[in-house]
Amino acid sequence: MKICIASENSGGLNDMVSSVFGRCPSFTVVEIDGNEIRNVYVIGNPGAQTSSGAGIQAAQTVINEGCTAVISSSVGPNSGEVFRMAGVRMYAAPGMRIGDAVEKFLRGELPEINPQGGMGSGMGGGRGMGGGRGRGMGRGMGRGRGMGRGGW
Repeated sequence: MKICIASENSGGLNDMVSSVFGRCPSFTVVEIDGNEIRNVYVIGNPGAQTSSGAGIQAAQTVINEGCTAVISSSVGPNSGEVFRMAGVRMYAAPGMRIGDAVEKFLRGELPEINPQGGMGSGMGGGRGMGGGRGRGMGRGMGRGRGMGRGGW
């Protein structure tokens, strides 16, 4: 099994998990056999410097590399959809060293990211009633803050 970790800098087990996926500078790829790390290597992210479509391009690179799981602090909706369609599972490990994130992954301790709404259930942006900006029967265009599912 190969897992891909969005890397904050040049990659490797001592680097930090990136706060973004699509525009992270590199990916650390970890090959796992059972619960043992067999190989670690770093590839560049072609989406890091692109003006648009970074998440889709980055996701396709990971898929082409043969990875079946991704670890990042967050995954955007475009790359999340590409991963969902390819059957690649996504896991959250914000503010963590890559080596620690891999160990938590192997122990089943990382929360899975749901591409439609963040990870698990929690506080979300939700939809709420806003203060109207029109006159009469117009629709409200306010900033409602409801309890939603998802966390991103």
